Amino acid sequence: MNKTSLKYKFFFAALSISICSKVYSQTDDLDPMQITSTGAYKPVVADANKIIENPVVIDSTKKLNVNGFSINSKKLITTYELDPIEAAEMVGEPLTKLYNGLVKIGMGNYATPYGEAWYNHLRSKEYAYGLRLKHLSSQTTLDGYDFAGFSDNEFSLYGKKFLKEHTLSGDFDYARNVLHFYGFDNVLNVIEDKNFTIQRFNYFAASAELKSHYSKADRYNHDVKLNFYNLQDAYTASESNFKASGYVQTQVLKEVLKVNASIDYYNYKTATDTVNNTIISINPNFIATGEKYRASIGLTAAMDIFIKSKFYFYPNIDLSYNIVDDIIIPYAGATGKLQKNSFKAITDENPFVLSDLAMRNSNHKYELYGGLKGTLSSKVAYNARLAYSSIKDLPMYVTDSKNIMKNRFDVIYDDAELLNIRAEISYQQREKLRINLRGEYFNYKMATEQKAWYKPQLEFSISANYNLKDKIVAKVDLYYIDSQYAKTFVSDASSSTGTRVEAQELKGVFDANIGLEYRYTKKLGFFLNVTNIANYRYYRYNNYPTQRFGFMAGLSYSF
Repeated sequence: MNKTSLKYKFFFAALSISICSKVYSQTDDLDPMQITSTGAYKPVVADANKIIENPVVIDSTKKLNVNGFSINSKKLITTYELDPIEAAEMVGEPLTKLYNGLVKIGMGNYATPYGEAWYNHLRSKEYAYGLRLKHLSSQTTLDGYDFAGFSDNEFSLYGKKFLKEHTLSGDFDYARNVLHFYGFDNVLNVIEDKNFTIQRFNYFAASAELKSHYSKADRYNHDVKLNFYNLQDAYTASESNFKASGYVQTQVLKEVLKVNASIDYYNYKTATDTVNNTIISINPNFIATGEKYRASIGLTAAMDIFIKSKFYFYPNIDLSYNIVDDIIIPYAGATGKLQKNSFKAITDENPFVLSDLAMRNSNHKYELYGGLKGTLSSKVAYNARLAYSSIKDLPMYVTDSKNIMKNRFDVIYDDAELLNIRAEISYQQREKLRINLRGEYFNYKMATEQKAWYKPQLEFSISANYNLKDKIVAKVDLYYIDSQYAKTFVSDASSSTGTRVEAQELKGVFDANIGLEYRYTKKLGFFLNVTNIANYRYYRYNNYPTQRFGFMAGLSYSF
C-alpha cells in the first residue's frame, strides 16, 4: 500500500470518530459508554501487489518466407537489314536568271531622243566582261536665249580576270559631249550659225588594276592602279593625265598597317600656254580595332611640283566608339588634302568655262570633324556630322567680262573657312522600299571675295524607291537648293575702274522628279520619267536657265 492510501484511511477514521463524538454529545437521552483498552496498538498496512505486465500490440500481419530464385540468360540471335539513306544535300535558293543584254530607248519633249544598251558576260568563276553604249540629245531654244541643244555620246568597255589570289581588271571609256554657250540675249545678239556657240569635248580614258585577295592577314595585300585620260575641246585646249596609285596592307602586332601612295601627273595645253603639274603623296595609316572602338592614325605627306616644288603635311586621324550595339557611335577626326584642279574636273562641274584657264591646286589645310552615326533598327540608319575646314585657293566661277556676250566663265581663287553641317537618315525594307533624307548646310567665310560665288548655303533632298512585287517600280526625288550669288559688275562713276562688284542673287528652287517603270514581262518593260514638275525656270549659272517641265517615255527589253 502506498502512502497516499494510508493517509486516506487515517482521514476517514478520524472523521468517523469526530462525527460519532458529536452525535453522542448532542444526544442527551443516550447513556454514556466507556471503552477501556489495554495493550499497545500497532497499525499495520499490508503490502501492495504491483501489476508489472506491459501493454503489447499484436501484429496480425504475417510474413511469408520467399525462396531465392535465379535467371537463366540465353542469347537470342536476330537479323535486321538497314535500308541505305541518301546523303543530305543543301538546297540553295535558285539563282536569279540573268540576261546578256538590255536595251532602253525613249523620246521626250524638247526633241530629246534617248538610247542606252548594255551587254555583259553571264556568271563565271574565271572572268567577266561587258560594254555600254549611250546617246542622249536635245534640240531646243529657250525663251529669250539662244539655241540650247546638247548631245552626249558614251562608250564603255570593261573586263576582269579572276586569278587564284588576284583579280586583274581593265577599262576603256570614250565620251563625246557637245553643248552650246546659249547664255545670252538672242534679241540683242543675233547668231545665225549654231557652230559659233558650240563647245565639243572628246574624252579617252583607260585603266588597269591588279588587286590581291590573300586570306591571311599577315600577308601583304596590295592594290595597284594605272589610269590615263586625254581630254580635248573645240578650242584647241587639251589635257593628258597619268596616275599611278595603290596601297599595301599587312598585320603588325595583331593590328593593321596600311600605306597608300600615288603619283599624279597632268599636262594642260592651250592656245597660249602649257602647264605641267605633278603631285606625289604617301599616306601610312595604323588601324586598331577592338570590340567597341576603331582608331585609324596616320599622316599624309604631299609634294606639289608646279612651277616650284612645295611640301604639305596633313593629319589623318579617325576615331569611333560603339557605345550601344551599333545604335550610338560617336566619331571624330582630323584630315586634310591637296586637291588637283584640272581642266577635266572644272569642265565636269561647269562646261561653260573658257578654254584657257589659270590652274591652281587647292590646299585643304585641315578639316576637323565629329558626329554621331548608328542604326535605330534593322531598317533605319542615321549619320549627323559637323566639320570645320580651312581651304587655300578655293576655285569659283565668275562671268568673263571681256566677252561682249558674257556667256562664258573664268575661274578665280580665294581662301575660305568653311563650316559644314550634314545630316542623313535612311530607311530600307529589303528591296521593296528605300527612303533617304539628306540635308546639308554650308557657311563660307571668304578672305577677299564678297560671297562664295555659285555655292548654295543649304541643300536638301528626299529620294524614295518603291518596288511592288518586281512588277512596278516607282522613284521620287524631291530637292531644294538655296539661293546662290553670281559676281557681276555694274557701272559706277565713283569707282576708279568705272565699275563695282555686285552680288546678284539667283533664287533658290524646290522641285521634284518622278520615274515609273512597268515590267510587262521579265524581258519587256515600259518607263516614264518626269522632271521639273514645278515647271520653274531656275538658273544654275548666271544667264543659264534650265529647261522647264520635261518628260520622257520609252521601253526596255532584255535578251
